[in-house]
Amino acid sequence: MLVKCNIGCRQNGGMTDASLDVRTDSAICNDCGDDLIDISSYTKASMKMVGDIVRRKNRKAFTFSCEECGEMVEVSMVGAEIVGAECDKENYNCKFSITSNMINAIKIVKGEEQIEDDSE
Repeated sequence: MLVKCNIGCRQNGGMTDASLDVRTDSAICNDCGDDLIDISSYTKASMKMVGDIVRRKNRKAFTFSCEECGEMVEVSMVGAEIVGAECDKENYNCKFSITSNMINAIKIVKGEEQIEDDSE
């Protein structure tokens, strides 16, 4: 959405394209990356409604949605269980809906199980 950038920003004559960061509910300048301070809640709602939002692409491998907290969490193996890397270490109250093939891949990549090599 075309908005006015912060005072002092002279890129594009002060006008810029901005997107909404839904996590922080702030408008971000797509040119200079600054958090725009003079954006109304109506403009932010419009950005959200039309889908002009910041899309995060830097997800780590083996990141799944936890059914308990709803957050995207990187998983690891503890014994034979899949747990969230940032979850409560004492209780492991995380629940994931992961296929058995993905569980095997996690075991292999995280080093819990070695692949047997039949090439000898």
